[in-house]
Amino acid sequence: MRTRLRAKLAVAALVAILAGASFALFAPSGPAVAFSSGGLFLDVQVESPAHLVSRGAAVDVPLEVTCNARPGTTDLFVSVSQKAGSGVAQGFGSTSVGCTGSGQQVTVRVQASGGKTFKQGTAVANAQIFGCNRVTCGSETDSEVIQLQK
Repeated sequence: MRTRLRAKLAVAALVAILAGASFALFAPSGPAVAFSSGGLFLDVQVESPAHLVSRGAAVDVPLEVTCNARPGTTDLFVSVSQKAGSGVAQGFGSTSVGCTGSGQQVTVRVQASGGKTFKQGTAVANAQIFGCNRVTCGSETDSEVIQLQK
C-alpha cells in the first residue's frame, strides 16, 4: 500500500515538474517582469543603414525608441563592431532621451576606438535602453546586422 502511494506521489511530482517546464518553455515571451510591474515600458530597435562620419572616424546609428519612464530621462548605449582587415573596428556611444510614451527616432554617434576606422559594408550594432519610473528600473536590448554607408 505504501509503495503504491509513493509511486502515485512520484508520478504527481513528475507531472507537476513537466507542466511547469512546458509552461516556461511555451509561454509567450515579452518584456521582462520588471517592465510590467509598476507600468515601466522600454523598447529599442536598431535600424539600418547607419551613416559614416568623417571618413569612418564615427558612425551615426539610427534607433527607434519607445519608453514611458518618467520622471527624468532614459539612457541609450550603442556599440558597433565591424571586420576591418585582420582586425576589428569598434566603438561606443551613448545619449539620453526623454520618454514620450510613443515611438521616436533617435540617432547615436558611435566613435571608432582602437586605431581602426569604420568602412562601408556590414557591421553589428548592439543597443541598450535603461530607465526608471517611480516604482522600478529596467533595460531592454537589441542587436542587429546593419549596413554602414556614406
